[in-house]
Amino acid sequence: MEVSSNLNFYLLFTMLLLASGVAIVTKWIRLPYSIALVIVGLLIGIFHFLPVVTMTPELILLIFLPVLLFEASWNLHIDWLKICYRPVTLLATVGVFLSTICVAIVLNLATGVDFKVALLFGAMISATDPISVLSLFKRLKVNRRLHTILEGESLLNDGTAVALFRVLLATVLIGGDLSFPNVVKDFVILTCGGTIVGGLVGLAASKLTQFFDDHLLETTLTVLVAYGSYILGEQLHVSSVISVLVAGFIMGNFGSRKSMSATTRLSVDSFWEYAAFIAESLVFLLIGMQIKFPLVVKYAPFIGAGIFAILIARALVVYFLMLIGNEKNHPIPLSWQHLLFWGGLRGSLCMAMALSLPTSFPQREMLVVTTFGVALFTLLVPGLTMEPLVKLLKVASSRASKSTDLQRELTKLKDEKRNLAKAARAAVQGKKEFRQKEAEIDQRINETEQLIEILDSSEDDNDEAERIQIETALLRAQKDCLVELSRKSNSKKEVLSEFRERVDSRFLQLRAEQHEKELPPKDS
Repeated sequence: MEVSSNLNFYLLFTMLLLASGVAIVTKWIRLPYSIALVIVGLLIGIFHFLPVVTMTPELILLIFLPVLLFEASWNLHIDWLKICYRPVTLLATVGVFLSTICVAIVLNLATGVDFKVALLFGAMISATDPISVLSLFKRLKVNRRLHTILEGESLLNDGTAVALFRVLLATVLIGGDLSFPNVVKDFVILTCGGTIVGGLVGLAASKLTQFFDDHLLETTLTVLVAYGSYILGEQLHVSSVISVLVAGFIMGNFGSRKSMSATTRLSVDSFWEYAAFIAESLVFLLIGMQIKFPLVVKYAPFIGAGIFAILIARALVVYFLMLIGNEKNHPIPLSWQHLLFWGGLRGSLCMAMALSLPTSFPQREMLVVTTFGVALFTLLVPGLTMEPLVKLLKVASSRASKSTDLQRELTKLKDEKRNLAKAARAAVQGKKEFRQKEAEIDQRINETEQLIEILDSSEDDNDEAERIQIETALLRAQKDCLVELSRKSNSKKEVLSEFRERVDSRFLQLRAEQHEKELPPKDS
């Protein structure tokens, strides 16, 4: 038992070490981090560099999925969801049903697979996972509305695809009638139940945070909400995925803004950003390590048919639904639709659903291998060709590199940080010098604020993003100084805490400014 535990620890350590190395390398090469991890995982699986690690449904659904869902829904802003509500809802609800049926028809006709089994495959493979595409969109400064549509669809269709899969699987296992009304009824019960459970958990947690101000305790509370809402949904036999999504969305948009201090919100944001990074890293490494090439060769015709089926289904879902559901005031351009079509990558969730099939299920091995093969194709082919497509369609921001003036301001920032650090070190040399050095820091902060005012008055709209970036960097320099003072000083803790709260509040104000700037103008 001890040997097994040590082996698991060293295996986890090695995987994290590999993930960190890949993250460092992808800073210099133009390759999405998640796709690079899949490639490394493939190499590990081929050459057996590590012991075999089995990706179980429990590992994905119970350990990793709540983290990824909660982090994404926590950061999904309600204003953007309102603006993108129509296309997101169409793609994540009607789109999932259309995709499932279309994939089932194509797979049934191409391979002769039983239609009920093909429907199950269609539901499994309808869950999108465009993490690498979203990272690319962020780096290339693609329009925020397009980013939100793809992210919102991914989040919501995770819930709808899993709910539909559970309904279809239960019906097939008991030999029930796969009539459309019965499927829809069970689907609505699962999704509505998950919404209610997640809503109650999110509201209760948001209310609870009003009674204390402790960033460690409140961060722990969000972890309990993420896993608690999932477990509660499972116990009540409703959609646990939707339960987590709703709970995270409520806490992120209401609880964090009304009940949490600025420092707590930044602490929670940082924690979940890190947790999601670790979860994504391990998941994508595992995806690559699960591919068994002899089985891929054996079921190559099914994988080929599955790839063809999802491409046909994705084209139908995107172009047809956008044709009938496009808004007159905020239409989705055809170039965006091309990116939505090509950006419908598949990932860990569809694999977890395939692995959750009972071992006695007919054609289980074929379904699992086909799902893995199709997911691998979407991660490697559309995933690696998305950046050239974005540039070809001219969707990326055409803003030029930073101007000389802004580069000078960044140079000033470095000087500012050095000066503040020197002040922090000098402040602890003696209590008599503390007040003097504290005054020097205040003076530097005032100078920084004056610099920001100059930038505010002189920047035009095109350089607003750079101005916000500079001010954010300056605030980070101030916060570094305050943290160092707090660590090395034995007095003035209350004053330093107050300064830190002010800096954190300004961070959140900058986020709000950037958010307001990105929102499209309201209709007059």
